[in-house]
Parts: sequence; structure tokens; C-alpha cells
Amino acid sequence: MKRDTRTRILVSSLLLFNENGEPNTTTNEIADEVDISPGNLYYHFNRKSDLVDALLLEFQADAKQVLRPSESQQASLDDFWVFLHLLLELTAAYRFLLRDMESLIAEYPKVGNALKHFARGLAASFELYLHALAAGGQIKLDKRDIRVMSRNLAVIALFSEKFDALVDSPRTADDSAIHIAASVLNMLKPFVAEDAAGHLAKLATYYET
Repeated sequence: MKRDTRTRILVSSLLLFNENGEPNTTTNEIADEVDISPGNLYYHFNRKSDLVDALLLEFQADAKQVLRPSESQQASLDDFWVFLHLLLELTAAYRFLLRDMESLIAEYPKVGNALKHFARGLAASFELYLHALAAGGQIKLDKRDIRVMSRNLAVIALFSEKFDALVDSPRTADDSAIHIAASVLNMLKPFVAEDAAGHLAKLATYYET
């Protein structure tokens, strides 16, 4: 029962953080969402920082699975599409970490370290996939271009939502994920091999709005 209450607290905290932002969510609101007393919440998590730390550990464990390197030296566009899909599921599930990045890093140094490692790992994962796509004849990019492209794709995946919120009305999590996926696939269009162009276009139709 203790573990069940702890899990419910974490799930509700994540939902509220994603919906309202961590800075705008109080522990009393979390307790109300879980339908427990504030004292019961404090029994499991003494401070809101403990909640953030626990969710950060969950994020790191999930990110490790998503960024796990492929064992194959070659990759298809479908392999890349699956990776992109899992990545966007991850960032949507922990949306508050990227949306509230600046305030979280200022308040919780562990968040800054975790996101730095994640950003580096993401760029490295994109680079590995691009090398594997090139080895499989799916795209035509040299090593230098792959390094630049990998960084650009990581920037799109991590910061596209913040840019859109700055220049336009904020998007829902689903709309943001669709927009990011379309942007990533569009970046590959000029470099895709001729015999794979039709398949890339087909994959892109899943993210048309």
C-alpha cells in the first residue's frame, strides 16, 4: 500500500507538472489530486525537490532505453522512424523538464546535469542512426555533414516546442510532437536516396496537420 501511494503521488505529480509547470504546482495541489492529506504526501516525499529527483530518475531510466545504441551497423528509414517515435513519446511524457528547463536548472542542479547528458546522448544517437542510414544506402551524407545534421536534429527535438511557444500560440503535447517529427523527417528529404524517397514521404504523411 505504501508503494502504491508513492506511485500515485509520482504519477499525479508528473501529470500536474506537465500540465501546469513545476513552478506553478504546489504540494497541496498534488495531495488533492491523489486524494491524500498533505501529511501523507510529506511522509513519502518531504519536499517538492524529492518529487523532482524521483521523476528525474524515472526519466533517466526511460531515456537510457530510448537512446540505447543499435547493434546493427546499418539502418532503414523504418528503424529511424521507430527511434523518433520513442523519443517523442519520452519527451512528451516528461514534457515539464524541457518546457521549464531554465527554472528547473536554477532550482535543481541535478536536472541540469541530467539534461546535459541527455542532450549529448541524443546528438550521439542521431549521429549513429545517420551513419547507419548512410551505410544502408538510405541517405547520402558524408561524415562532416552527419555531425552537423545530428546536432541540428537534437536541437529541433529538444527546443522546437519552446521556439514555437515564443513565436506562436503554445501547442498541445500531441501537436508539438507531430510538428517535431515532421521537422526532423523534412530535414532528411534533401539527402535521402532516390529509391528511398517515396518511403520517407510516406512516413512523413503520419505527421501532416
